[in-house]
Amino acid sequence: MSATEQQSSVRDGGSPSAESGRGAGLADASIREAMGVLATGVLPALVRGLFVPRRGAMNLLTRADADGRAIAVLAGLRRRHGGQGVRLLGGRLIVLWGADAIREVLDRSAELYASDSGAKAKGMSHFQPDALTLSRGPEWRDRRPFNEAVLAAHDRVHPDGRRFVEVVADEVDRMPVGQVLEWRDWERLFDLITLRVIFGDRARSDQRLTRLLETLISQGNRLIGLGPNDDYYEFYGELERRVREPEPGSLMARIADAPHGDLTRVVQQIPHWMFAMRDTLAANTYRALAAIVADPAVERRVRDDMIGADLRDPRAIDGMSYLGGCLHEAMRLWPTTPLLARETVHDVTLAGEQVPAGTQILILNVFNHRDPDHVEDADRLVPERWRSETPDYRFNHLSNGSQDCPGGPLVLLLGKAAIVQVLSHWTIGLEEPALPAGGPMPTVLDFYSARFSARRR
Repeated sequence: MSATEQQSSVRDGGSPSAESGRGAGLADASIREAMGVLATGVLPALVRGLFVPRRGAMNLLTRADADGRAIAVLAGLRRRHGGQGVRLLGGRLIVLWGADAIREVLDRSAELYASDSGAKAKGMSHFQPDALTLSRGPEWRDRRPFNEAVLAAHDRVHPDGRRFVEVVADEVDRMPVGQVLEWRDWERLFDLITLRVIFGDRARSDQRLTRLLETLISQGNRLIGLGPNDDYYEFYGELERRVREPEPGSLMARIADAPHGDLTRVVQQIPHWMFAMRDTLAANTYRALAAIVADPAVERRVRDDMIGADLRDPRAIDGMSYLGGCLHEAMRLWPTTPLLARETVHDVTLAGEQVPAGTQILILNVFNHRDPDHVEDADRLVPERWRSETPDYRFNHLSNGSQDCPGGPLVLLLGKAAIVQVLSHWTIGLEEPALPAGGPMPTVLDFYSARFSARRR
């Protein structure tokens, strides 16, 4: 095999002979190597904040190039050991980078690999203890169909997609933007979109729900002193009321017809929809907008697809595949979920090796998404990468397998709708940070500090 063929094989997820010679399964990392992984791949995720990034932490991690350090450490580890991953700390912790092993874990999550343990699960339990993402066994099998039905996981376009796209258009039109577009403007935009999509138009002026959720998430971020409190009971009392009085055209109105039973815990599913739409999607689309307008060629391609399109038609928005690729690339380059954590429920065979119950499994998105030896043009924005609809288990910004995001199609629809509406209303320029047109993107993009110039079209 030539050097070029070897490089191509590696990028495609294959293993050249040199790598397979170092072991096709799980190697044992030294104590020094383990400390390097924990210091660069795990600790920054805790410092950043498990759910909503802390503003000060994002500034610090950006200046320290924290994710760049993690990529360098993990790339060196993979080059030395090869295979599907490494065991750390005597096998109590396993870090995976091989696509086959990642697929095995994610395809059998909620069955053999549980997501209801670890620091993130502990913090998440503070504000949504019975959420789908923390479920396994019969609870998961009950809650997954309910979430899929409400969010229309298997539809290219949500049945209420036209109304949702019109909500986005209306909120963008109302944005009080002067000559500068900042994060606070974008956060407010998605706050209002979230309230109207999930609860209906009457909820637009009621900030109690998002304020309470924001408080509970902030409490969950700190991981200490957690437990139901007055904020928790007030929040869920309000959710119960809105489930009983759903507004037509909202996600609430779909609950009655969705399959659910005693195990579903309907109101416990709603906070994740709010969090994913208001916080995660807002950050992802803001970064995608920055990457698009930083490169004239990319922006031109996006605007070309907008010419003659009905921007209030959800099917027209869905058909903008290049824009969808831009959004996927922003999520790949700057994952809002830096790592996925699982724990083996039983003794399992993983990557051909025996792994005991209770073993922690980590999938480090900050590395796997940008693995310099196995992802072609890992640091560049390549929207065409997403032409194939076959899932790539190295890229887990929306996860994969049995616990992938059931709201994936809705997330993409709302995200693309927001970007095209903003581009149709304003001429946008990225003021800071500077991003290279067509060049390697920084490993950390602090959305809090990103700013755009904005001029009405």
